[in-house]
Amino acid sequence: MRQFFGVLLFSSVFSGFHCRSSEPPELRQAAAVINWHLAEYNMARSMFPVVLPNGTPRQWVSYYFSVMGASESLPNEEHATEEDHEMARAMRMPLWPAGVTAVHTKPDVLKGKQIVLKWDDTKRIVIVEAYLDPNGEPEFVREIPLPGVTSTNELARISAQSQIEMGGTFQSF
Repeated sequence: MRQFFGVLLFSSVFSGFHCRSSEPPELRQAAAVINWHLAEYNMARSMFPVVLPNGTPRQWVSYYFSVMGASESLPNEEHATEEDHEMARAMRMPLWPAGVTAVHTKPDVLKGKQIVLKWDDTKRIVIVEAYLDPNGEPEFVREIPLPGVTSTNELARISAQSQIEMGGTFQSF
């Protein structure tokens, strides 16, 4: 039974992804990290719905790049400790792939491989564009719904309050 739930959680992390073998694995992995953050279960534990209870996809993208959002970032596999790897395996969460950058709004021509986060507030989706070359076309595009989380857990509320008291921001643009 435990194995069944593990498989179920693993498949939910990658839900909405129609992976093709031609997609660069490091970009697929970076997109999986964004999908993991936007999964309803994980969003319910995030500080985002605490500080922006009716937040929009644009606000989530801004949050992701903020001080508070950065504090919720998954470890980068390039700098991950053995403990980070063990935690990732136990929680079935992807690590941020080495050599891939995340930016918002449009590709950064000064960076190489990247995930560009955009939004469509009307459709309530976060758009993930994956680039090997920021001067070219995206390798793939994903549209991930922003879940409408109405309740938050107490730890997220306490964490948000503490971050704000220490000067943490929850919007980067």
